[in-house]
Amino acid sequence: MMSRFLLLHCLILISLFITAATTNTSSTITDRDALLALKAHITHDPTNFLAKNWNTSTTVCNWTGVACDVHSFRVTVLNISSLNLTGTIPSQLGNLSSLQSLNLSFNRLSGSIPSAIFTIYTLKKVSLRENQLSGAFSSFIFNKSSLQHLDFSHNTLSGEIPANICSSLPFLDTLALSKNMLHGGIPSALSNCTYLQILHLSYNDFSGAVPKDIGNLSKLKELYLGRNRLQGEIPREFGNLTELERLSLAGNNLQGMILNFLLFYFSYACF
Repeated sequence: MMSRFLLLHCLILISLFITAATTNTSSTITDRDALLALKAHITHDPTNFLAKNWNTSTTVCNWTGVACDVHSFRVTVLNISSLNLTGTIPSQLGNLSSLQSLNLSFNRLSGSIPSAIFTIYTLKKVSLRENQLSGAFSSFIFNKSSLQHLDFSHNTLSGEIPANICSSLPFLDTLALSKNMLHGGIPSALSNCTYLQILHLSYNDFSGAVPKDIGNLSKLKELYLGRNRLQGEIPREFGNLTELERLSLAGNNLQGMILNFLLFYFSYACF
C-alpha cells in the first residue's frame, strides 16, 4: 500500500515538473518570437548588432541587450538604445508579459507606439526618447500598472495629456514628454501623480495657465515647462516644492516673481 502511495506521489511530482517545463518552454518561445518580430521590423542596422547577436542558435537570455528572470527565463529587460536603428516597433512586443524595462532610445524608429506595450502589467520603465515616433499621445490606453518611468522626449507625438493619466499610472515618478507636438492645457490632475519627481514638458505647444495644483507635488525635483505658450501668473504654490532642484519656465508669457525662498532650493534654474 505504501509503495503504491509513493509511486503515485512520484508520478504527481513528475507530472507537475513536466507541466512547469512545458509552460516555461512555451513562454520563452513567445518571448523569442516577439524579439524576432522586432528584429524583422528593423530596416537598417548600421552596425549589424541584431544580425550578430540575435539568432536562434542561442537562447534569448544570451542575446545582447536582453536580460531574463533567473527562475522563469522570461525576458525582463530589453535595452537596444543608441544603435541608430531604423524601422518600426511591432505590436508583438506586448507579448513580453514579464518585461519590466524597455529602452529603445536614441535610434531612428518611426511610426506609432503600439498600445499593446502598455498592457504589460509588470512594466516599470519605458524609454523611447530621441526617435521619430508619431501618433496621438492621448490615444494610449494605460492600464493600471506598476509603470514608474515614461520618457517619450524628442519625438513627434501629438494630442493632449489625458486627464486621467495619474489614475491609470498611480506610481509614475518620471513623465518626460519634451520636444514633441503636444498641445492643449496642462491638466491640473497631474497633481494626483503623488510620486512624481521629474516632469518635462518643454518645447511643445501647451497653452493656458500653469496649474497651481502642481505645487502639491511634494516629491518633484525637476519641472521643465519652457518654450510653450503658457500664460498668466506663476503660481505661488510653487513655493511648496521644497524638493525642487531644476526649473525651466523660459519662452512663455508668464508673469510674476519667483520667490526668493523658492530659489534657495535650486541647484540649477533656467527661467
